[in-house]
Amino acid sequence: MPASLPVAKGGPGGTTPAAARTGLGLGSSATLNTGAAQGNVAVVGFRGLGIQGLTKASSVNVLLSGFDAYDNTVTSYSPSTYGSMLTMGFPFGDWAGQLFISCTPQSKAWIRGGSQTNAPFYEIYTTGNTTRGSGGALSAASPILRIADVLRSERRDLLEQTFESAGAYGVANDEARGVTVERSDVGVYVITGSLGLALEGWRIQDPCSPEGGRMLGITQSEQDSQGVITLRLYKQRWTLDEEGEMHLGPGAPMDVPLNSWIDVRLEMPAKPDPDVPEDQPA
Repeated sequence: MPASLPVAKGGPGGTTPAAARTGLGLGSSATLNTGAAQGNVAVVGFRGLGIQGLTKASSVNVLLSGFDAYDNTVTSYSPSTYGSMLTMGFPFGDWAGQLFISCTPQSKAWIRGGSQTNAPFYEIYTTGNTTRGSGGALSAASPILRIADVLRSERRDLLEQTFESAGAYGVANDEARGVTVERSDVGVYVITGSLGLALEGWRIQDPCSPEGGRMLGITQSEQDSQGVITLRLYKQRWTLDEEGEMHLGPGAPMDVPLNSWIDVRLEMPAKPDPDVPEDQPA
């Protein structure tokens, strides 16, 4: 058998297919086909892998398994403006599950599952869209302001997660940046920089004890036409009426206890998102 012409002179570098592949530096995939069969090499686009903005994003569809980028200004099926979708197909029928992670707004995620339907997305609760009250209870909420004597507070968790100082008497999470709190008198706190209290859902949570959620005071609020909020905190006072019934109401003014805080849920002005691509609408 004649010797093979070496690769340096334009030959395959071997007299058998295996030797030639070795000589040419080819790996094991050189003997495999591309396609969807078991043992094939997958290519870009296989089951949606690497394809952006698939037009069938409305369906939870096994044919779209893969990682995809979505622009809600083009297709309205994703739960936020821009984000990434992971579709995990079920091997029998057109069933699948999907995980959507948002770019705008940042760090939110949703899941859904079904069979070729416009199934609703369900938001995943994380530290980005919940807050833990002074008594330890978890609430779906944001933007959040905590009112407390920041420097003297006994709570190590006052500045947890994304909370940062909002003046000497408050800390705000990342969605409440720009808010400030001032103490104008005993138990009187003035909040500026927001549009006011949240329009929907809960607004204020009274200070609670950290060991069990026992209420430590009673909060009353008011806001003006500019969204400036004034909170007043009072001690709890029980009074006995003529029928012998006990009623809880506000007593003497008090400052926020050093072992607690007041949770305030706000309405904030819209902010431009720096992560929106310049060539895309906000």
